[in-house]
Amino acid sequence: MDYGQGGPGPYIGGPPPTAAMRIEYETLNGYKNLVDDLLERLDGSAAADKKLADGTLPAGVLGEGFPAAAQLQTAYTTVHEQLVNLSRGLAGQIEGLGIAIRTAGKGFAGIDEETRRRMAAISAKAHEDYVPERDPLYKAPTAVGKDYPGGGN
Repeated sequence: MDYGQGGPGPYIGGPPPTAAMRIEYETLNGYKNLVDDLLERLDGSAAADKKLADGTLPAGVLGEGFPAAAQLQTAYTTVHEQLVNLSRGLAGQIEGLGIAIRTAGKGFAGIDEETRRRMAAISAKAHEDYVPERDPLYKAPTAVGKDYPGGGN
């Protein structure tokens, strides 16, 4: 039986770790491609932010003092920015997972310094962009200690 690079290990009945990472990598790549396609179609449409800003929808067309028009532009800008951020975040996660797959089985000591720095940068960016309030699986820490907010040990 071929277990791939991950070897049989303790994963009886499931894919070896490297194979599982490859599946996740392919899934993330597919999702990112969908997001990028959506951005491309949005940017090429009449609803593109530049086209709206360039007067495709001239001020006053919907009426003077019409707050919904300004709200629509604000909502569009927010959605577009979030899609761009999502695409960038997915690109980082995909790159990190790709590195993890390529270096699986080598151990941290077997990874060159440049790869370590890149993984650290990807991790730092992911932590920087993480918003717990948007994570449906986030649970606030309940203990206090050196690894928890409010702890100083």
